[in-house]
Amino acid sequence: MRITNQLFFNNTQKNYQSSMNGLHSTNQQLASGLKIQYSFQDTGIYVDAMRLDYEASTLEQIRQTSTKAQAFANNTDKAFNQFSSSLDQFKVKLTQAANDGAMSDTSREAIANVLEAIKTHLMSIANTSINGTFLFSGTATSVKPIGAGGSYSGNGESLNALVGSQVQLAYNIDGQSLFLGSSGDYNKKVSANMPMFNLTKLHPDVMQGNEGEVSVEAYLKTTDTIRDMVGDIDADETNNPNAMFYLSGVNSYGESFNEKIEMTSNASVEDFLERIGHAYGNTSTNKVVDVSLNDHGQVEVTDLRKGSNQLEFHIFGAVDRNAAAGTAGNADATNLDALFASPGVDIVEFMRSDFGATATATTVASREDFTRPDTYKMGTPLALEDGSSAKAATNLNALFPSSVDHVMVGTTQVDVDGTTTVQDLLNAIEIEFPTANARIENGQILVEDTSGTFSLTMRAEDVTNTPIAGFKTFDAANFERREFALDGNQLSSNISQIINETGDYAVAKTKLSETSNTGTVDGTTLALEVVDIQGNPRKVEINLASPQSTFSVDMNNDGVMDDTYVIFNGNGEDTAADDVTYRQLMDAVGMVMANEYPLTPDDTGYNTAITNSRNRVDVSLDYHGQLQIVDKTSSVSQMRLSMHDANASTFGSPSSLSFMTNNAIVIDEPSVDIFKDLDSMIEAVRNGTYRADGTSGDRNPGIQNSLERLDHIMDHFTRQHTKIGALSNALQDSHDRATLLKVNVNTVKSEIIDADYGETMMQFQQYALSYQAMLSTVSKINQLSLVNYM
Repeated sequence: MRITNQLFFNNTQKNYQSSMNGLHSTNQQLASGLKIQYSFQDTGIYVDAMRLDYEASTLEQIRQTSTKAQAFANNTDKAFNQFSSSLDQFKVKLTQAANDGAMSDTSREAIANVLEAIKTHLMSIANTSINGTFLFSGTATSVKPIGAGGSYSGNGESLNALVGSQVQLAYNIDGQSLFLGSSGDYNKKVSANMPMFNLTKLHPDVMQGNEGEVSVEAYLKTTDTIRDMVGDIDADETNNPNAMFYLSGVNSYGESFNEKIEMTSNASVEDFLERIGHAYGNTSTNKVVDVSLNDHGQVEVTDLRKGSNQLEFHIFGAVDRNAAAGTAGNADATNLDALFASPGVDIVEFMRSDFGATATATTVASREDFTRPDTYKMGTPLALEDGSSAKAATNLNALFPSSVDHVMVGTTQVDVDGTTTVQDLLNAIEIEFPTANARIENGQILVEDTSGTFSLTMRAEDVTNTPIAGFKTFDAANFERREFALDGNQLSSNISQIINETGDYAVAKTKLSETSNTGTVDGTTLALEVVDIQGNPRKVEINLASPQSTFSVDMNNDGVMDDTYVIFNGNGEDTAADDVTYRQLMDAVGMVMANEYPLTPDDTGYNTAITNSRNRVDVSLDYHGQLQIVDKTSSVSQMRLSMHDANASTFGSPSSLSFMTNNAIVIDEPSVDIFKDLDSMIEAVRNGTYRADGTSGDRNPGIQNSLERLDHIMDHFTRQHTKIGALSNALQDSHDRATLLKVNVNTVKSEIIDADYGETMMQFQQYALSYQAMLSTVSKINQLSLVNYM
């Protein structure tokens, strides 16, 4: 075989390049520690390495995110430690204030100031921020969560950290669930607020005929009788009429009911409480509510369905002192206003409020004060708009609606104008009964007459001599026909609108039918007594009907509806009753309160009126589903509002909707409103209210009940504290897991892409030997010549 120069050259070049490539490759591996430098060198290794690089980067990001989130959670945990400590201090001081036997007014005021300072500190903790990020604002971390009045401005959203593929962990406690949250394992508990005494022991001279026996203030007990509760005009226990009790309520499912409970005078209070329970649905085998009597003789009702905020309770009694034994007489009525027109009917009060009431009765009658024989009360106490009691010199036009032209006292007419006063009513009474002596005490007209024949009515009439609602009825007997509470330029309702199906609070888009106490609002008429922002009195009716709902306005306050407006929806269409939303209701109320009405009967005129009214009046639902109306034109508004079912005076026809009621006070309920609750507790200490006491219209639950509520609040904070602790632990676990997985991923990556130094060094030496051998061979071959063979 002949070896040519060309073949020799090609083989030499190939061997040279092969050796050099091998040396270069192994030298790079030794220098970098990696098997490859570029993807083309080994695509399999490259793809695996890139995938593992991504996994390692993701795990590092998770590790860093978890660290930051855990720092946020730990700061939150520290804030909770301060919350817990401050609430403990609050409870210590509140418990100290509960010691009414050794507490002076000065001491209570000092404790109230300390409690106020603790509350302020709690608000400061609630507004904790780290590097400009507020801890308790939800996702609105730049918004200060708690305002000066304790209102919450954040949201209820969670801050989430990504801790895995499509896996997120929350690392905050939002202020909405913390300060306005709800505990699903708590029950709603409500109570009457009028102390109830055993009247037999309080008035033994009348009810036992023992002139010299000492009167004793003994609170009512379950073993006492109905006679002990409602009193008696004499010592004869055999001639007593039956007492009629009017119970109105809402059960835990949002269903309203009215029920009369007739009790004989010798029945026990325990039997009375059982009858209340039966009205709510209690049976011999199943209890849905617990009805009891507290130490102050007040009826308490506890909803046994946990987590429900819907239970409501109201009750009052009526006794016709002139009725035959064993009968209810005129105390049994369907139209509640008729009770006040019947002489001799006494009202038994279980609860009072400081809410304003509208004039609803045309006629009021005299009734004898059984504790003071021959002394009669006429109607209810007369009061001015500011709540102060009327006096003999008080002008009548300051006490009666403007539609009242005169009052008939028996057959004597007393005009209601700028010149007549309460004294004119007193004079008219003495004209009707010359043997009587009439006077006014604390707003109550009292008549002394020893003739034994005194019986008198007073009737309000308009200019046409038609009877007209001019008298306010007993506060305790007026459940729904109440004025919204006014504070400066804001009107507020006290009944939360709650969606029956879910238990959530209503919002603007919620339909009225979803919160209806009867399941529908079709056919419901809402009666509104209004004074708009300009001081104009109006009577309004909102008629919820199908296929078209409307509202009508009595512009002249003369009982005649002058204008009727269709309630349109957002598409400019008529709205059927069960499709009307709270937004539509609020728009109608807003137009009335702002004195802005549609100028044309179409939806264009309607929407224009809504827009104009919103510039002057804001109507909304707050976070508890309660109506709020704000006068934007004044800091002290003239506006007034009463809104209720037009059938509210007809007992036996439960209202479909309720907005403002003289309901029982809340001792505890699943939902909390932390700073509002604390304010109530501080007010109780400052006023010295140890137990709920409505004798002055106060609806504060008192210090004793506040302690129970405070325990709930502290438990609520503890649960949230535990939650942030669990989240912090989960974030730590996520951090540790990411760290460990990153090490594992890097280990696998190292096995795939890292060069083996020993193996690579041997390969390098092999390539070097081969290279040297190749060079030696080439050198020797190049020395060969024909001369060597000659």
